[in-house]
Formats: sequence, structure tokens, C-alpha cells
Amino acid sequence: MLEDVRTASSTLCKALDHYVSTCSKLCDYHLQECAADKTDELLNTVANEIRLVISYEEKLKKSKSSINVIRNSSPSAVPISTLPPEVLMRIFQIVADDQPEILDTTNTPFKLSLTFPKYPETLSHVCKRWRQTALASHSLWTQIDLVLHHPLGPGFLSRAKAHLKRAGQLPLDICMIDPTLGKDYLPYGKPYDFDDYDFLIFTGTPMRSLGLISYHGLHSEHCGFIEYCITNCAPGTLEKLIVNDATGRGGPYRFIESADRFHDPKTLQIELSEQMLECFWNSASILRLSTLYPYWTSQAYHRLTDLRLGSDKTQSVPISEAHIFGILKASPDLRALHLHLDLTESFPENVPIETIQLEELESLNLSAIVVDINPSQILRFIAPGRKPLQLSISEEPTDVVEQFLKRANVTQLRMITWGNYPPFKLLNLCPNIQILVLDVWGNMNSVNFQTVPERGGERDSDTPVNVRSLYILRCEGIGMIDLQNLVENHSVQELTLWETYPKVGADSKRNAYKPEVCALCPVVNYLTRKEKSPVDNWDRF
Repeated sequence: MLEDVRTASSTLCKALDHYVSTCSKLCDYHLQECAADKTDELLNTVANEIRLVISYEEKLKKSKSSINVIRNSSPSAVPISTLPPEVLMRIFQIVADDQPEILDTTNTPFKLSLTFPKYPETLSHVCKRWRQTALASHSLWTQIDLVLHHPLGPGFLSRAKAHLKRAGQLPLDICMIDPTLGKDYLPYGKPYDFDDYDFLIFTGTPMRSLGLISYHGLHSEHCGFIEYCITNCAPGTLEKLIVNDATGRGGPYRFIESADRFHDPKTLQIELSEQMLECFWNSASILRLSTLYPYWTSQAYHRLTDLRLGSDKTQSVPISEAHIFGILKASPDLRALHLHLDLTESFPENVPIETIQLEELESLNLSAIVVDINPSQILRFIAPGRKPLQLSISEEPTDVVEQFLKRANVTQLRMITWGNYPPFKLLNLCPNIQILVLDVWGNMNSVNFQTVPERGGERDSDTPVNVRSLYILRCEGIGMIDLQNLVENHSVQELTLWETYPKVGADSKRNAYKPEVCALCPVVNYLTRKEKSPVDNWDRF
């Protein structure tokens, strides 16, 4: 066989040399001597040869592919081929898990980018052994992504069907994305949409996670997708539920409940008994939801480790303090709690409230804006552990916040529109703070920027708290001298400005030049409005 390859290669080389030489001579003949009466014959010959050359290229590509497969399968040429299958499977899993998300919103706040994933498909095309290994690793194929209203939608649909065949009986990770704000926007319902999910799952299909991400509110087909998956999922398999209405506009429903018994007229009614639906929720440990929720008394809120309700774009769904208390009491192992809802009803003042121990708490976001009751009031019945805590609060802090900081080990603090409250009061209660975010949402004069006590004041003897990283967001009218004082008073090593353009001089008419700002401390990030907020990743904790 090897001798046949050598002979064929030698013959092909000679034939190609002869063919190239002949084509070159034909070109010279045409340019110098071709008679007019032979032009038609020449052009017909050339057209035929062009078609043949294209076919030759395709045949050579197939030959190259076969040769590469042999090479890639050789342990001496490709050392990774010596690895045992189980190690290779693990490497494949790391590569697939580490690839960029298909929906990229990191470049600008108003532009979405959707890309077709490379893995695990590419891994199965390298060589025969890699293909066998990839296909035998069912966990590589459990991710099922569906895309609506986008030219890539049909490709994702075909990919999803292939993944379903290769995932075996493993629990699936199913996610629907509707990115209609991107540059490839199509009119709603045209033409890359579908509402038949029979191919996706059937009764009793195990499902590890269910996700829905929409950039133009929630519509009937989104809710139909959620309803179908819940109805057909095997009970006790769901670990994570994500419903992300990026606009905050919501849709026709705000709760998910059994059709047998529901509390709210705006309920997505699931055709399961209340017991079966509660069994579906009971295994979940992560809920990240906006505008569509299980009802507040559901088993969905038991034994959670990650709970995020609402977003800073919407607080329209009401929740009482009693419901929040019940949810927290049922999930003592919470690591992340983000609450952006409309807190409408507090406990009566004369009712004693039990303290809830949340020893594992690491991220607490209560920065809802424009609400009747400041959600930070729930801090009075939360007893955190000693783990480093990331805390976001809005509006003017109360004594409830101050008492909470005495109990907590806050290392990252974000204050939003805090009014006349002097920030130094909170800083003095956070001796281990490393990151401070001052999110002004307006003019510097609308908030108190006093981060150190006045001389001769009550706390004059206190040394200003050191802050490793300082973020100032959306602040108009701040001067270079103000920034310099902040950096020097708190020994700031990293300064980040976003939508904040410091002024120079007594008249404060000129914006500081970037080199002037960058000279303030060792590391400076000077970000404009067109760039993503530097604290967006706090919600991805």
C-alpha cells in the first residue's frame, strides 16, 4: 500500500508539472499568435479547464484530509494521541466549557453579538480516534441552545437535534435566546421562529438547567417554551432556572403556577397538579429570574444557594416582607441573594422578628430603585457569617444598614444614590473593605461625598479606611481635586471611572485629559458611556 502511494504521488507530480507547463504555453500562444477564427474554440476549452481545475482542487482537499487523519492519529507525530480516552474526554470537556458564550453583550450596552459555537463539533472532526472519543462522551452534547428570530436560528436548531441524539440519557441544559436587538434584527415572527418543541424533550426527560434570555420582553412563544419544558421534564432533575427579560418590560404573566390552584390572575398556568409542579421545583438550587417567577410560597424557594429576583430595570412585581422572610428561612445555605422587587408590605412594628442565619452568604444586592419601601430594611433579620461579603445598597442608608455592617464582613461595597448620608460612616464600619463603588446617577452635588470625618468631628481620631479599588460611576461635576483627595485619603491603588468626566481648574469648564486622570494612581480605568458598566459582572457572581 505504501508503494502504491509513492507511485501515485510521483505520477501526480509529473502530471501536474506537465499540466502547469501546458497551460503556461497556451497562455503565451493566446497572447501572441491566436487566430481570430479559433477564439471560440479556445474560450470553450478554457471554460472547461476551469471547471476541471475546481474539481481537481476538491479531490486534492479530500486527499489532504485523509493524510491529515493518519498524521493526527499517530502518537509520534501528535503526542496527545497517547493519552487514555478518559483523559482526552476531560480535556474535551474543558475546551467545550471554556469557549465564549454564544451571546456576547460585553462590548457595548446597546449591541448584541451572536456567534455559532465551535465545540464540541470541531473536536469530532480532527481524526477518527477523536471522533470516537467525542461521541462516546455523552456529557459533551448536553447543551441545547435554541435561537429565535435570527439568521443563525436554523443552524442552532439542527445542532440541537444532533446534540439530543448524542447526549444519551444524561440531564440536558436547555436555553432559548431571543436576541432581536442585534444588528441582524428581523421583524418579530419572521421567519426564523418556531413553536413546535416535540423534538426537544418528551415526558420524563431529565433536565439539569432551563434558561430563557429575551431582549424584547416575554411573549407567548417564550412562555410556551417554558410551559412545554416544565410539563415534560422528569421530576427531581432541575438544578437551575434562568429567566432573563433583559428589557424589564415583562409579558402577559408574572407567576408560574399549577392550573389547579393559582394566586394571581397574571399566572402562566401549567397543566400539572400542584404536587407535581412542586416536585419539579423542589430539586432546584439556583434561581435567577426577572419578570416571571414561581409564586412566593412555592417549594421552588427551598434549599437554594443562589437566588436573584428581578433586575435594576424592573421592580413591578410586588413581594411582602413576610414572603421574603419565609424564602430566606427556607434557604439557610444561600451564597448569593439579589433582590430587585417592589417591597410593598413590611412586618408590623410591634411584631418580634426572628434572626435568620445565612452563614454562607457572599453576595447581597438590594439596590432596587424607585420603590415604596427600601429593600435594605430586610437586613434587620439577616445574620451573615464571616465570609467576605459583596454588598450593594441604594438610597440613604438607615440605622438598619449600619447595624448590619457591624455584623458582616463586607469587603466590597456599592452605594447608589445615597443622598445626604456621609459615606465615611459606612466605611468606618467596614474595616476589611477592599472595593468601594460610588454610583451617583447624577450630579456630584446631589450626594454627600464626605468619605473622611471633618477635623474636630466626633471621629476625628480615626484613620481613613484604605480602599484598594475605587469605582466612581455616572458622576457629573466631579473635579480633579476631588478625585485626588479621594485617592490620597484612602490609598487607592486602582481607580475606575465610568460615565464620569472630571473637571479641571477653578471654573471647572474643561474636562481633564486622559493622561491627567491616569496620573492620579497606579492603575486607572477611564471608561466612556459607550463601554459596559465595570460592575455589571457583580450580577454574574
